[in-house]
Amino acid sequence: MYFFETMVQETHLDIFGHMNNARYLEVFEQARWDLITQRGFSLKKIQEVGQGPVILEAHLRFLKELKQRDKIKISVECTEYNGKIGKLKQEMLNEKGEVCAELIVVIAFFDLKTRKIILPTPEWKTAIGIS
Repeated sequence: MYFFETMVQETHLDIFGHMNNARYLEVFEQARWDLITQRGFSLKKIQEVGQGPVILEAHLRFLKELKQRDKIKISVECTEYNGKIGKLKQEMLNEKGEVCAELIVVIAFFDLKTRKIILPTPEWKTAIGIS
């Protein structure tokens, strides 16, 4: 399991003073990018090899509100990968360790030239923590 730490920024807030629903997806994405970049699969690598991740489905649950300057920790874990399709589970935790949001994404590995989903490479498996 991988952890990414950040905080709720002022630009993340809505008129109710808590984190806007669309911003959760943005922050979860930052955590996923941090994970794969730290494990050698950066945007530069994606551009070099012409292959990278795509999201096929996302299921987001909001459990507790987050407010301005709240420190958050986001977990990222690959829970399964069968053939060409995988699942990542992410949780957004507050400073008390309470789960404030949970995201399950169905992912695949995409060839930018053929525009088709392909089997994951060993490098991609390493990047998401399944090898």
